[in-house]
Amino acid sequence: MDKINELIEWIKSIELSQVINVIICIVAIIFTVIISPFISYAVAKIFGWKKTKKELKEGIIYNALKYFLMATGILWATKILGLNENIDNFISKIYRIAIIWIIAKTVSDIFSNGKILSSKFKDKANDPMINIINKTIRVVLYILAAYLTLKEFNYDLGGILTGLGLSTAIIALAAQDTFKDVFSGLAIFWDKPFAIGDWVEIGDVSGTVENITFRSTKLRTTEDTIITLQNSAISSQNIVNWGVINKRIYKANLKLPLETEEVTVEKVLNRIRFILKYNKDIIKDSVSVHFNEIKDDGINVYIYLETRITAYGEYQDFCNKINLTLLNILETQDIKLAYPGQNIYIKSDAEGKIFSQTKHQNGIEEKKQAKQIKPVKIRESKEK
Repeated sequence: MDKINELIEWIKSIELSQVINVIICIVAIIFTVIISPFISYAVAKIFGWKKTKKELKEGIIYNALKYFLMATGILWATKILGLNENIDNFISKIYRIAIIWIIAKTVSDIFSNGKILSSKFKDKANDPMINIINKTIRVVLYILAAYLTLKEFNYDLGGILTGLGLSTAIIALAAQDTFKDVFSGLAIFWDKPFAIGDWVEIGDVSGTVENITFRSTKLRTTEDTIITLQNSAISSQNIVNWGVINKRIYKANLKLPLETEEVTVEKVLNRIRFILKYNKDIIKDSVSVHFNEIKDDGINVYIYLETRITAYGEYQDFCNKINLTLLNILETQDIKLAYPGQNIYIKSDAEGKIFSQTKHQNGIEEKKQAKQIKPVKIRESKEK
């Protein structure tokens, strides 16, 4: 009975003006909650007039503005109550904390969409590196929001920060290599020397890029094995990216025998030019076939051409067909490719003694036979 009597006395002490203020405050809060979505939608419609209603209500502008208007409306509604200074300061503090988290959530959603970073790399919007950076930025934002929230409640963060500073220094010393890999990973991300799916050569290692993280990059080799390279090691190597080439080059040197006649050489050149010219896989005007050099061991025919075939396996098949075509042309002209060797020429003097000359690249040696032998019939050859 005593508690009931106390409640009755408290109700009797409430003035009519206070009741009216409470009612006005409740009405203002309800009005704010109802009107905020409409105002937010109208503003979002201005910036995104091409979007549907559903897209606008799921958008960043709509949600950020709606929560901001609600928080602000509730703050001003409480001012009507005429509360004492301590309570009023507490409500203002809660309002500031709400604004901090609204801003953190809004910026986090912007990075969550991936539009900021993917606008720089339009062809790599789903790159895992972009997703990792987005998540890192969001975590940092929420940590900062939590720090500001604790600060609003007057928590002494000096000791915590000092302890974190010492711990960070110790961790940094113990994980220098890890930090090197992370910074190298960031450099790879921004410079984009390669992407997932590219065939690359890094130092003496080559393979298809399968995964890129902050710490390492994985390559799949032709033996179907995975090689993991630390990003810090990659940054100090020369990188050859075969995945971004627009064409490949084919070169060949055909060494014809020195005794090949001029007419035959000319036929071979014309035949090669004609067949390569009408090959659909070869870039027009890129074919170059020339008799460019005469050496001690043969006549050199140089062949150069370009092709749009860039896939490694397809390019190997293309080279195979070109090589077989060249061999077929030589066979039709009854020509065999020259190879390094020596030519020995035999002659006899007036007395029937035999002399032999062995031709080397550095001159001619003569070796005289000690005994006289009967002349033999040998194949005539041009004496060098």
